[in-house]
Amino acid sequence: MIDFSMWEILPIACVLTSKTGILIDVNPSAETYLNAAKKNLINKSIHEVFRSDIDFLEHFKTMSKNDGNLKFKSIFVKVNGETILSDIWIKTFNKNFLIMIEADNNRNFRDRVLTKHATQSVVGMAEMLAHEIKNPIAGITGAAQLLEMTLSSEDRKLTGLIIEETKRIINLIEQFDKFGDLRKPELKNINIHDILENVKSISKVHSNRNISFSDDYDPSLPLILGDRVQLEQVFVNLIDNSAYALKDVDNGVITLRTYFEKGLSILTSDGLKIKLPLQIEVEDNGAGISDDLLDKIFDPFISGSINGTGLGLALVSKIILSHNGLISVSSKKNKTKFKVSLPILTDKVK
Repeated sequence: MIDFSMWEILPIACVLTSKTGILIDVNPSAETYLNAAKKNLINKSIHEVFRSDIDFLEHFKTMSKNDGNLKFKSIFVKVNGETILSDIWIKTFNKNFLIMIEADNNRNFRDRVLTKHATQSVVGMAEMLAHEIKNPIAGITGAAQLLEMTLSSEDRKLTGLIIEETKRIINLIEQFDKFGDLRKPELKNINIHDILENVKSISKVHSNRNISFSDDYDPSLPLILGDRVQLEQVFVNLIDNSAYALKDVDNGVITLRTYFEKGLSILTSDGLKIKLPLQIEVEDNGAGISDDLLDKIFDPFISGSINGTGLGLALVSKIILSHNGLISVSSKKNKTKFKVSLPILTDKVK
């Protein structure tokens, strides 16, 4: 047992185990996290209580020699059928091991599941709007063009307005079409850096002299399995989103960063565990995203732009989820970062 008074009031779940992984003690926060009473947890193996990708016993052996501490960021922990995104610390404690677990309440896995459901729920409506509106709009455009030929130059301003506005509506409908596309991605071996370099060349950033790119690539990253067209659409949207955030910044910088990070994985609906070690970040030094918008940024029809449709980031989320990946965002003044986590070719296991 641990005999210090803070044990009972710590807000972080704390589990004390032996070097063989047998639970010795848990605090009240751990009872809440694990949804079980202490009496039902003591003397159980850690692997009976919850599941994750961390090999605790192997780390215990290493730490017994080095007396060190370990931290794992954004680990999926499965407890009683629920998956919780958590940070985990392991610390040696009197020849035993203290495991501290903190659920990531701001970017919880459940929030991402809700994003997925919100994305899927609007697909049917998107398809309906695309088909029902497109034909009448085409008729209005054609009629305006015919009428324009019989009008004076002064009156043509009005038909010109009709034609321009119908073009804008058609553009919106095309975005609905993309959003309602339920085809599975055409997966091929892809180098993520090739995609990023191509997207840089076609993005809107080059039309703004006040914005520059900064690259921080890990050239040793392995190939991914993805749909090139869809992933290019993802990063075009993310980069253009950053460009919009930097429109009033004198020295705007968009940083593209790639790196390898262990510890993040997902369980698919068919029970397949997929690790997500390949990380891509799109970061800008704009004013940041407001807190009320940040929590729902990937929901359909949510936009920080006056003329935005709110489908761009929802489409990004839909594509990344279809690639068995995850996307998250963090933001503060002068630093907004979108992080995409994807599997690599060899990281799909039963």
